[in-house]
Amino acid sequence: RDRVMVGAAGDITAEELGMLLDEILGDLPAEGAPLPDVADYQLEGGTTVVEFPSPQSVALFGHEGIARDDPDFFPAFVLNQILGGGGFRSRLMEEVRVERGLTYGIYSYLGLSEYGQTVAGRFSSSNDLVAEAISVTRDQWRDVAENGVTAEELEAAKRYMTGAYPLRFDGNGRIAGILAGMQADGMPVTYIETRNDRVEAVTLEDVARVADRLLRPEDLHFVVVGQPQGLEPSN
Repeated sequence: RDRVMVGAAGDITAEELGMLLDEILGDLPAEGAPLPDVADYQLEGGTTVVEFPSPQSVALFGHEGIARDDPDFFPAFVLNQILGGGGFRSRLMEEVRVERGLTYGIYSYLGLSEYGQTVAGRFSSSNDLVAEAISVTRDQWRDVAENGVTAEELEAAKRYMTGAYPLRFDGNGRIAGILAGMQADGMPVTYIETRNDRVEAVTLEDVARVADRLLRPEDLHFVVVGQPQGLEPSN
């Protein structure tokens, strides 16, 4: 314990640190357990209802997504910002909450797990409104897939994404966390320098093309936990 505390204070040589690491980690196997294969997405579009006594229902929804190393990742990244990742600036928030008052909040995100990617989202709604909220969400998914987004939406999304990014680097802890995440995701050290340029390079045509490829309203599956009214499960 004393040696660890000394090391934490910085009063340690490379040789002492090597001995300490050998002592702590020396019994670990040279190789870890085999890693899993990439998971094939198998869930079909539809609705699953999990009965739970509550005045509100929670809905999680989504379908197969896109990998971080896909050439279309940055258009998909910007697309999601417009669709549901941009708070009150997003299509889903505007249509489901602001225009119709069906929820206090709704969002979407790109799930970038290494062995299985999704584009997904979540909202909560009172039991009597959740069926309508699902219908509006599907409609917006379909509209963006078929018609893309507007130039104004694209410019607003890029302005926010590029302006907010530097604000993340406001302390050693957050910087270390960002760098650790980059390393875990296999991202190059140049990512920080090029990220905003790649966001700025996304065009309306890019977003429309990727929306047509990525967003599949017929494949959306909603898992609803609660006691939703007027919502028939598909399985």
